[in-house]
Amino acid sequence: MSFEEKKFFIAGVQHHELHEVIEDLNEGDELDLICEPDNKFDPNAIRIEIEDTMLGYVPKKFSAEVSAALEVGHDLECKITKLTPSAKPWEQCEVAIAQIDTEDDEEDTDSDEEPFR
Repeated sequence: MSFEEKKFFIAGVQHHELHEVIEDLNEGDELDLICEPDNKFDPNAIRIEIEDTMLGYVPKKFSAEVSAALEVGHDLECKITKLTPSAKPWEQCEVAIAQIDTEDDEEDTDSDEEPFR
């Protein structure tokens, strides 16, 4: 079972540090996804950070699915798809979370190698 790509604006940015680092961010930057199971508002909460700077959260609408995918071992990446510093805070940073297709990468590298005998 694969994880379908999710695209959304980072939630809760007005309470975190996006405004402090937005000028240093670029479309295509990869962000860190960090599970926060002890979050009192959402046990499936996923923090979104860059270099230990808290930007906000995966919206609650998607947090259970993203959390479950991470829990079962899916390799996910979160990248900035659109930056609009002049927009309202909650519409400044759009991201996409997608599954990294590691099996194809492994098959490609294996095909170039001699089989072990």
